[in-house]
Amino acid sequence: MASFPFVLQAHQGNHQVELVYNGQQLEFDGLSLDEPKQSSSCLPCGPSSAFAGGHRIIKTVEILNIDIEHEDSLVLSVASAKNGPTKESVLERLVFQVRDKANAVQWQSNVLSHVYKDIKKGRHFKVLVNPFGGQGHAKKLWETIAEPIFKAAGCTYDLTYTTHRYHAKEIARDLNIRLFDAVVSVSGDGVLHEVINGLMERPDAIAAHKLPIGAIPGGSGNALSYSLLGEDHGSHVTNAVLGIIKGRAMPVDLCSVTQGQNRYFSFVLQSFGLVADVDLGTEDMRWMGEARFTVAAVGKLLSQQTYPCEISYIPVETNVDKIRAEYNYRRQQSVVWADQTHDELDQSHPTIVDRFGGVNAQLNKSDGWVTDSEDVITAVGAKLPWISKGMLLNPASTPNDGLIDLIVFPKGTGRMNGIQIMLGTETGEHIYHDKVRYMKVKAFRLTPKNESGFISMDGEHTPYSPYQVEAHPGLISVLSIEGRYARSMRE
Repeated sequence: MASFPFVLQAHQGNHQVELVYNGQQLEFDGLSLDEPKQSSSCLPCGPSSAFAGGHRIIKTVEILNIDIEHEDSLVLSVASAKNGPTKESVLERLVFQVRDKANAVQWQSNVLSHVYKDIKKGRHFKVLVNPFGGQGHAKKLWETIAEPIFKAAGCTYDLTYTTHRYHAKEIARDLNIRLFDAVVSVSGDGVLHEVINGLMERPDAIAAHKLPIGAIPGGSGNALSYSLLGEDHGSHVTNAVLGIIKGRAMPVDLCSVTQGQNRYFSFVLQSFGLVADVDLGTEDMRWMGEARFTVAAVGKLLSQQTYPCEISYIPVETNVDKIRAEYNYRRQQSVVWADQTHDELDQSHPTIVDRFGGVNAQLNKSDGWVTDSEDVITAVGAKLPWISKGMLLNPASTPNDGLIDLIVFPKGTGRMNGIQIMLGTETGEHIYHDKVRYMKVKAFRLTPKNESGFISMDGEHTPYSPYQVEAHPGLISVLSIEGRYARSMRE
């Protein structure tokens, strides 16, 4: 490859433009504000501003494609954050004219080779859209925002609109995985839960679990999207699509859940008490969108309702300060991608074996089990830091530490402390409250003592009966640009 910078002389009308790519960003100057602006071509989801004046900087990750149309038109397709770092990126089609086509072709080749270094260009996706997700907006989000970006990047896809519960699971279970580079969901977390369980049920799970997953926020709960993109961008479709097009496969742990004679896999959370009630007991409030979770949670905290249960767990770390030091985003070691790891599934171990037995087995004291029998406000095991917008419940969660974040709000919290804890979940500060227990564990078992209530697995209803959860390292992979979750803990 030629050395940086890659420079191309271009123009728009009579205005000369120098396109300079230095390996990290593309820079050029637009028309000055007193020059006449000629029309420019753009895509439906965002206006072109290539010639709106001033100095433009477009990051490497924001460059989707470069096309040479006809003899003298060079077209840049980009998804850039034009209106500030916390705003949603906008898809633009920037058109320049070039006089030397040979130079333009060489510049195009040099830039795209670097832009897609270590990433396959023109990926082929299996896309699942839940038309009932996000208050019925998921279909529109796909058609008006996501689909044009995939097309602009030269990606192709096979599209299915899900029609019934477990449809996504059926598709994932029967999918010809060799045809696709990833499975993409335009939905909430429920469809992702189905996809993961469908992949893990396959007879060729050794290969299938390596098929990466992409999440486009299109539901009431978008925990994976928020965990990947952070609070500012977790609901932004354009940023999520950009992460799918430009991301690499990041290994992510899965939780094996046994309940009765059943076994399935969870990737977000396993909740009991207040969080489960808020998640599953507010179906009639879906019209409120994500706000329903906050409203219901405040009401539950003020009522001081508690839930009797027995919790057993295998602790790894129970000191919050040590958790903050060891699992801090900034202190994590270098990123490891899925193609650089050896995971639990291989030819010699083609099935997942729970090291600590199932929920019906006796607890082996030599494994280090600790048992508490108490009333709680809520008890939640999780593998994602965010569980919804404004709910950073597990700020020390990391993609592949092989552990579960277990958080418990015990009884006797009090209304004022309860409200303080609730407010703290917006930023993750609640874990430092002396009424909150926050732990890293290898496995846990929860046994309800009431006869009825809610238990939620990734937002899905499960029987109100004892369950055991165990973490399994790197069983799935998720497309990510950074290779880690968004920063979620204070320094």
